Amino acid sequence: MLYRAFAPACHQMPSRSPHIGGLPIAICDRCTGIYAGLVLGVLGTGWGRGLWRRFGPRGRYVLLGALVPLGMDWAAPLVGLWPSVPLSRALTGLLFGGVAASYVTDRLRRRGAPRQEAEDARTSFG
Repeated sequence: MLYRAFAPACHQMPSRSPHIGGLPIAICDRCTGIYAGLVLGVLGTGWGRGLWRRFGPRGRYVLLGALVPLGMDWAAPLVGLWPSVPLSRALTGLLFGGVAASYVTDRLRRRGAPRQEAEDARTSFG
């Protein structure tokens, strides 16, 4: 049942998935990192609140920037630069998931506070 639930979001290749009790779990190394990052990003949103305020409307570029290591780790083996190993897949997924969840959670938290958003835009750097 879990394999079917995660199948649309993950390739579930056993050679690229963590194993528990000798069996691959329903998600790959990279997705494991992304999901762990999503949890950590939501939990850490309060810690990053000042950070997202400083970035202001440019925060979306930080979010896009978090895709760069993930994309490099995916593309590097295709062009022969370096192999993608389980740790690199999990860590780049963790980075992206954490940044994405923190960004989205912060935006949702501030959604109901338009005055705060205007103040953040005035005090952002750049």
